[in-house]
Amino acid sequence: MDIVERQKKIEVLADDILTDKQLSIDYDRKRQETREAINKLRQQTKNVRPGSRLATTTINMGDFFLDMPAAKAQGMVEGAQKELDGAIDDVRQRLKKKVELLAQLEGDERKESIARSMNLKATN
Repeated sequence: MDIVERQKKIEVLADDILTDKQLSIDYDRKRQETREAINKLRQQTKNVRPGSRLATTTINMGDFFLDMPAAKAQGMVEGAQKELDGAIDDVRQRLKKKVELLAQLEGDERKESIARSMNLKATN
């Protein structure tokens, strides 16, 4: 492989790694926001009768606001939380593979062994 081609692959891969890392950070911030929303909804519905006005909440869905039962809103937010968790796991798995490939392209055995050790899976 030509040195220029190899360096080009390294640069493209490094750029992909940085992009995925930023995506992971953005997803994590969004996940924290949904955690806060779930906790707020739990506090709101803690000691409220199901039929009362306090059992409803207003949520923002894009460009408009909706009034709905707090329990339903909580379920929607928890669903979004699960989707975010899955997306974060996917991004992290991609990152691990890309970091290992980058270490292989750079020819650094130490980095490569560290990257391989990051791919360990729990046996539960």
